[in-house]
Amino acid sequence: MAPWKTLPEHLDPQARRLVDRLRRLKDATGLSFTALATRTSYSRSSWERYLNGRKLPPSDAVAELAALAGADPDRMLALHTLAAQTWTAPPPRATAPAKAAGPAEAGTVAAGRADVPAEPVPGKRAPAGSASASVTASGNVAGPEVAPEAEAAGPGEPGAPGVPEEPAGQGRGDTVVIGGSAAPAKSAPRRPARRGLLVAGTALVVVAGALAVVFGLVLPGTGAAEADEEQHRRVAAEEFTFEPGRTHPCDIHRFEGRLYAGHSDTTEALLQQISTTWDVVEAQCLLEHRGYRIGSVDGAYGAATERAVKRLQDKEGLVVDGIMGPHTWEVLRR
Repeated sequence: MAPWKTLPEHLDPQARRLVDRLRRLKDATGLSFTALATRTSYSRSSWERYLNGRKLPPSDAVAELAALAGADPDRMLALHTLAAQTWTAPPPRATAPAKAAGPAEAGTVAAGRADVPAEPVPGKRAPAGSASASVTASGNVAGPEVAPEAEAAGPGEPGAPGVPEEPAGQGRGDTVVIGGSAAPAKSAPRRPARRGLLVAGTALVVVAGALAVVFGLVLPGTGAAEADEEQHRRVAAEEFTFEPGRTHPCDIHRFEGRLYAGHSDTTEALLQQISTTWDVVEAQCLLEHRGYRIGSVDGAYGAATERAVKRLQDKEGLVVDGIMGPHTWEVLRR
């Protein structure tokens, strides 16, 4: 198998790590670029660009190659996410100034492009005029013709034609005073209605108080300690699957003197690059809560998470190795 080309100098360490890992996976499959194209959804030229560091491969391509080589797709997708955050395009090549095209050449180029109007229109306003003409020819309503309909669709102002003014309080029965001609006799029914509402409200308050007393007697065991236990046990139960771009919420709380974020109860898990677990989400939440910024709580133990752990270890007088272990968990959960 031919040796690999040297990677471009503009690639950062995360991008180099991803491409190097992809090269190893391709070597493990024993497939050529042509065979790789037939076994995946991407062409030979695309794989050559991806594996020579000229273009960032899509996440689907990374997952397909990992599946062919029998590798863990989640770990590869985590590497892809870290590389995508710092991936830079190659610097532009110096090119000679383009020769000004003559009238005949300009007409030929315009005729070969799909986004240039078929009929030449003088001036720089040709694209706008051409777009307007094509819209009219296709039968769609142009912008200026829609404006009156938009105005008519808005809510009418009180007193406008076709919008009747509705007296305030209409539909409330005998409590409405129409015009100003209401006789004193018509205002009399209001007092019994108000007294009825007051009586009903008082009865509801009494019933609610009685229910509170009954529940307090029947359920004496539901105390604050059990409520705290239930709140703390809201730990993610499903198996962790890394999804690029997804972030997780942090439920920061204390339980029995320790700090938790609602994703893991561990105090001994060993985490380092490139771990992808709920334990990583827990550590990232607690680091963010303590002011050590890691950028995104995504469950991937990348370079930013490692730097935050090193800063915490340095501040607490621990061994600065960037690895989450029992001693680092101990100070993180204080």
